[in-house]
Amino acid sequence: MSLRLRDKQSLYHSLGQLVRSGVPFPAALDNLARTTRGGMRQIIRRLKDGVGAGQTVGEAFARQRPAVSEMEVGVIAAVERAGKLEHGLAQLSDYFGALAQARAGILKKCAYPAFVLHLGVFVFGLRTLLFGDGLGAFLRETLGLLGLLYGIVIVVALLVPLLRDAAAKSALLDALLRMVPLIGGIRRALSTARFCATYEMQLDAGINVIDALQAAQRASQSGVIRAAVTRAIPEVRGGAQVGGLLAASRAFPEPMIRSFGVGEQTGHLDEELRRLAAEYQAEGLARLDTLAEWLPRLFYIAVLCYAGYGIVTAYQGYTDQLNELMK
Repeated sequence: MSLRLRDKQSLYHSLGQLVRSGVPFPAALDNLARTTRGGMRQIIRRLKDGVGAGQTVGEAFARQRPAVSEMEVGVIAAVERAGKLEHGLAQLSDYFGALAQARAGILKKCAYPAFVLHLGVFVFGLRTLLFGDGLGAFLRETLGLLGLLYGIVIVVALLVPLLRDAAAKSALLDALLRMVPLIGGIRRALSTARFCATYEMQLDAGINVIDALQAAQRASQSGVIRAAVTRAIPEVRGGAQVGGLLAASRAFPEPMIRSFGVGEQTGHLDEELRRLAAEYQAEGLARLDTLAEWLPRLFYIAVLCYAGYGIVTAYQGYTDQLNELMK
């Protein structure tokens, strides 16, 4: 079972509003269960059953994996312990709302290039229709091209989530994805923001440093960060400062490491982490907006090249036919 980005935004926004107004969490779930349907309703009922059975809110959400990610579980568990559940729910709502808006923007801007692409497939087959083996061959060629294109889209749609989930555990794959233009910057910024936000919430809730680091590494959804924290934990147990160990790993941006170290030295790490989480989330969403702006343009350029190639090919077939007639 899975939830769309908009569903998650709506779920966390509604729960946050109800909890903020003083409604107990079980009553908030009961209220939402009456006004929702489908997969969201099932998850809400499971959450309600879990809380009713004596589980904490964080434990109830953790049992909804994989519909609920490690990042969501980490944030909810941390803010529940800190007594700031409504704050964490609002954060998650804003996060998924921004992702949903960016995805919707990409799809909207890709609509016209997709239309031109289908037109290009039709134009590409004109040569076969006019100068080849007739309507049957035209239909076979056109449907074959469309099948190939749709197959590529389906493969990409299936491959992207698999790569994302694998990169959350594999440092090598995550490092390779970080090298991809635009996408790498988005992954680096958002994973850093998730790490900082979760680590700050865990510390604010009074969680010990080791458990806080482990929760933050899971929430980051980054194999590189996971590997860096795993290597650092034994030395942290021995009394080493976290900032120096993270700096040695090079898993984080240099400005983040510098601010982290300043926070440790001055005793204001919580303030630095909140600021860093906000800055890197804003940076990641800005990069995501850039991707939403340029991906359709690149797609459009590729479609125009393909359509132009189809037109030139059809014209060449027409001129070849004329030359044969002249002979």
